[in-house]
Amino acid sequence: MASFRDTRAMVEGAFIAGITAVLGLLGMFIPPFFLVISIIIPIPLAVLVRRRDLRVGVMSLVVSGFLMMVLYPDPLRVLVMFIQFGPLGLVLGLLYKNYVSSGHALVAASLVSVIASITVIILSVLFTGLSLELIQGTMNETMERAFQMYEDAGHPVPMDQQQLFRDSIKGAIFLLPGMYVLSALFSTALTYIVGGKVLVRMNYKVNSLPPFSKWRMPWYAIWGIILGLIFLLAGNHYEIRALNLVGQNLLMLFMVAFFVTGLSVLAYYYKIVPFSKPFKFVLILVVVLYIGFMYLGIIMLGLFDAVFNIRRPLPTKEK
Repeated sequence: MASFRDTRAMVEGAFIAGITAVLGLLGMFIPPFFLVISIIIPIPLAVLVRRRDLRVGVMSLVVSGFLMMVLYPDPLRVLVMFIQFGPLGLVLGLLYKNYVSSGHALVAASLVSVIASITVIILSVLFTGLSLELIQGTMNETMERAFQMYEDAGHPVPMDQQQLFRDSIKGAIFLLPGMYVLSALFSTALTYIVGGKVLVRMNYKVNSLPPFSKWRMPWYAIWGIILGLIFLLAGNHYEIRALNLVGQNLLMLFMVAFFVTGLSVLAYYYKIVPFSKPFKFVLILVVVLYIGFMYLGIIMLGLFDAVFNIRRPLPTKEK
């Protein structure tokens, strides 16, 4: 009987390996599909680990990686996809299998995703020679050609605007690592949600995420902001570019996280405060139209909530 179960598990693992390899190849051969593929590719592996065990999941992952290596001409790109999404699928499967609460599961999956993203960035630098300086140089050359075209056409771009464009591009390029990690985190959250729905359809019990109005960051998440500021100031003071870069990206990541939780606080009070519907509609309109001006305020609201938990139930009046 045990042998029969092992055989079924191996067959199922081989089937999942084939599905994973096909999804990976579709994402690499058809780049427009990559965004969708990046969300769903860890799910078959997570389902396999939930149904069977980690050993079968690891074997299936190895087989899928081998298949992609054989069928795709760029081994480095296969390795990147293997690192980015393979461990995430295994960890998600374990989280589902052990019925971990949605909040803790998302934190664990996000940590795996961040480690995988940093590993991918390091590999890209080591094996391709890609660097932020190279990207910045390429972008500057492209801008210079564009400025020259405008000048030849009789519409020169003023020097102050040219410098503004250069500074904007430089700032955006420095934040590319953080943006890559942020996109991976967003993809991980969607993967967790979609994977949970798939397992529910298969009659497995899964912890669902709480409503958006109840999302909040743990108090110790403020250390992300503190460390980001420390690295940024130390990098500027000692002229260490790497520290400056780490500080900027840490601040960007945690500011986005606290911005989301700040919006969650607004959603919470939007639901419980008894304003009229027309007034609530005006409030939503104001937030949407002036979100840029309110950005820092919403971040501070998220920070304040993480420390003081300002979403405690409002006291009810005694009759």
